[in-house]
Amino acid sequence: MIAEDGAAVVGVLLAMAGMALHLVTGQVMWEAAASLAIGLLLVFIACRLGREARDRLIGESVDPWLSARMRELLSAQPEIDNVADLLTMRLGPDSTLVAARVDLAPGLDSEEIELICMRIKRSIRSVWPEVDHVFLDITEAPGPDTV
Repeated sequence: MIAEDGAAVVGVLLAMAGMALHLVTGQVMWEAAASLAIGLLLVFIACRLGREARDRLIGESVDPWLSARMRELLSAQPEIDNVADLLTMRLGPDSTLVAARVDLAPGLDSEEIELICMRIKRSIRSVWPEVDHVFLDITEAPGPDTV
């Protein structure tokens, strides 16, 4: 949004400068130069916006700092022994998906696991409101005899 508005202002300033120089010098080349400069500005802005849109369309992950904070929040839960994997994807400007593969502490029954998962999802959403999809995959930690 700022890029488009800034480009519009710079484009108008370039056009005014080209017209003013044409009026002062009588040389038409100033208006042509201003038109070329405006064209180059528009190509630059279009490339930049296209690159940003491409990143959003292919499923850009959240920044590493935010991902690390999410991993810390998950690891801090007393019922989670290990966060095996954490995947994030931005779905839009205000929408993020979080998928985590976690190993829970032994001895929990299925009803407890369901309540724990709901509590963890609520805690993630309360800290990061833009996270509107949370998927927790409960895995079994590899044992000493697992190859």
